[in-house]
Amino acid sequence: MSARRILAGFHAVSARLRAAPASIECIHVDARRRDGRMQRLREQAATAGVEVVAADPGQLRALCGEAPHQGVVAVAAILRRC
Repeated sequence: MSARRILAGFHAVSARLRAAPASIECIHVDARRRDGRMQRLREQAATAGVEVVAADPGQLRALCGEAPHQGVVAVAAILRRC
């Protein structure tokens, strides 16, 4: 994957999983978070065949800076708009 985009937060990552799962390189999730919302996202990723990687808050911050991530950050290809 050449040009990449960082997606932060449940909404952005879930929307990309629904619309273009093959464009997602991997999803980094807060290893401490085990609530229902995180479980649903993990299941959605597994169904789509997308790798989920456990991360700590520092790693998530390094990926997305100060963007609010809610414990979920995806590395994905930039989608071209028509």
